[in-house]
Amino acid sequence: MNTFILDLLAFGAVFSGILVITSKNPVISVLFLISVFVNAAGYLLVLGIGFIGISYLIVYVGAIAILFLFVVIMLNISLVEIISVGQEYTKNLPLGLIVGALFIFEILSLVPASYKEVGELPLGFVNYLNGLLLGIDGSSISSVHMRFTEAGADQTFTSYLQIETIGEGLYTYGALWLFLTSIILLLPMLGPIVLFLQPSKK
Repeated sequence: MNTFILDLLAFGAVFSGILVITSKNPVISVLFLISVFVNAAGYLLVLGIGFIGISYLIVYVGAIAILFLFVVIMLNISLVEIISVGQEYTKNLPLGLIVGALFIFEILSLVPASYKEVGELPLGFVNYLNGLLLGIDGSSISSVHMRFTEAGADQTFTSYLQIETIGEGLYTYGALWLFLTSIILLLPMLGPIVLFLQPSKK
């Protein structure tokens, strides 16, 4: 029964995500975006990951998606403007494909051949920064990751709370992924500021 519910929620999330992109009406698109978050939260709740599921509902559905909905309603964007803007964006599709391919190549070059080596990625990144910025060899910290082994991770997680488990994974094995995610999330924050900066007129 749980497998059927998980498959149904996964299908609903993927289908709603497709409708977010293909919907012509921006209000309907935001409503389908809310549906994506609700299905994802339900999927996590059925899996037993209650903290992240509730966080999806509170942060994304309760705040961001509703904010998007009200902003889109207040902007009152006409369908003709959306079609014209969409046609302009398709002109830059080759450039977007090139940039996307370069981004995927950069990410894949950081990912190790084996998933078990992910725990050693933050160590190599720190050593690289030390050598680049400070001129330090980094050999003195070469054994930092030895206390965090992949074999003992599941055993140490058993006595943790759910939030403690997430924090342990984020700040040890997933430290580099957390760093990359923070950079990716920083770009949408700086982008609108740069776009709307008005040059000073003297």
